Amino acid sequence: MFLNALVLVVISVTTGNEPAGEVEIRVDGEARHQVYEGFGATTLGLIHPGENGDSLGPELRPRALDALYGQVKLTMGNVAVGPLETRSGIQHSQNDNDDPKVIDWSGFDMSLAEAMWKGVLQPAEAMGFDDWSLDGKINWRWSTKWLADLYRKDVPRCLEECAEETQACVECWKKISGSVPRYVHLFNEPTSGNGEIEGAHAETVRDIVKRAGDRLRIAGFPELKFVVPNEETVTRTIEVARVILEDPEARKYVAAIGYHVYPYGSPYASVPRILHASGAGRPDEESIHQRRSLRDLCRRFNVPAWMTEVSHGEVDPRSFDHLRGRAIHIHDEFVYADAAAFYGMNAMWDKKTHAEHFAGRGGEDPDGYLTEQDTIVLVENDSRTVLITGMGYAIGHYARWLKRGAVRIEAASDDLLVQVTAFRQEAPGRLVLVVINNASDVRTLNVDLSSLSVAGPVSGEESREHVRWRAIEPFQPESSSRIRVAVPARSVTTFAAGLDQKKN
Repeated sequence: MFLNALVLVVISVTTGNEPAGEVEIRVDGEARHQVYEGFGATTLGLIHPGENGDSLGPELRPRALDALYGQVKLTMGNVAVGPLETRSGIQHSQNDNDDPKVIDWSGFDMSLAEAMWKGVLQPAEAMGFDDWSLDGKINWRWSTKWLADLYRKDVPRCLEECAEETQACVECWKKISGSVPRYVHLFNEPTSGNGEIEGAHAETVRDIVKRAGDRLRIAGFPELKFVVPNEETVTRTIEVARVILEDPEARKYVAAIGYHVYPYGSPYASVPRILHASGAGRPDEESIHQRRSLRDLCRRFNVPAWMTEVSHGEVDPRSFDHLRGRAIHIHDEFVYADAAAFYGMNAMWDKKTHAEHFAGRGGEDPDGYLTEQDTIVLVENDSRTVLITGMGYAIGHYARWLKRGAVRIEAASDDLLVQVTAFRQEAPGRLVLVVINNASDVRTLNVDLSSLSVAGPVSGEESREHVRWRAIEPFQPESSSRIRVAVPARSVTTFAAGLDQKKN
């Protein structure tokens, strides 16, 4: 039997003590939306210069990488390899030379990039970490501070220096790894939030995209594109993205429009707000409007949208509320923004690094590292504990069952408290349902498939208050076009079944 695949994500929510009810879900296999890319996070090596060294060591590092890439199944991430433009042994950045057209490699320190290659990329690629981007971001607020003064005095020269930085990042990586990535993550909150190109504006972002893109083409990298602009909010992302995309010379270098969902406490940064809004069947209307505007802009120019950072969930990362809240968040970005990718904060973080990074700012708190709720894996160095956070488990309910290239298709529920996301996967052939039930009662789902036909038993896994990713007992669908199944109270469950190619 030849199989195609469908992936369906269902989120079931109730707000009171209603009796268990029947929910009708209809999935239309012919109504297609965005192509799924994957899940990721900012990827730090946790190998620090000087005496701090490798904060994980030979025992914890393999376990942390296995949790990220072997269990959660991240395939994406902006890989931090810098700052590069500084001479070895010097703590502050400085220009390599006075000619932005000529790279003086003695003015670049590749040690962090080498550590990233050996400590993360080499072992993780074997586990499926194959869709990462270089984090070659332009940042003159903290890293290459000398660019800020140059921008005030000589904008054209500053643009050339930014292009040189980008080329050097790619060339450096090629020297170390022998490979070239598909993308460069060019900015992180450039004109909002962190304000990493402080004093600049949307037109500056556009001009850097053009100059850096031209430079890479001349240097022999014809396929490399950028993930931009990754602004602090959806609204500011739209404003800057429009300036970039409306310029055809800039647009040709854009791989994806990245966006963040801040400020802290916003409807999708805060997990309690997610649970009390979208999680109660009442998603924030302004947030939906913003995401639909972003979706429409990206559709207009035929580029995907990626949600590239969220943090400060305001909930214990070990809790089930964190898991179900972020699962709902994933659903909403997929459905309202047509997001093709979803990122947490950092891929991994540890107590030792936290104490050093936040020294004098709360880093001495023994549980301080747990405030990094939306990092995927947290490591407690003293007890040798590797923790997958609620964010990680939520991602896993999708990422462990989806592969790059799946297509989201239309799905509708007759209950406002049941949210549905559906994906059709061509290979391997299967239908996947992810059900998030926030009710205090069991819910029964009746899934009717239009232009789709399932074949074989349904398998999967579930999470609830004290259970994570537990395998479910396989069962048979009612028919080739209908699945009936009950889901536990307050649970997240993933179901998978094959689709018969002969009938699809």
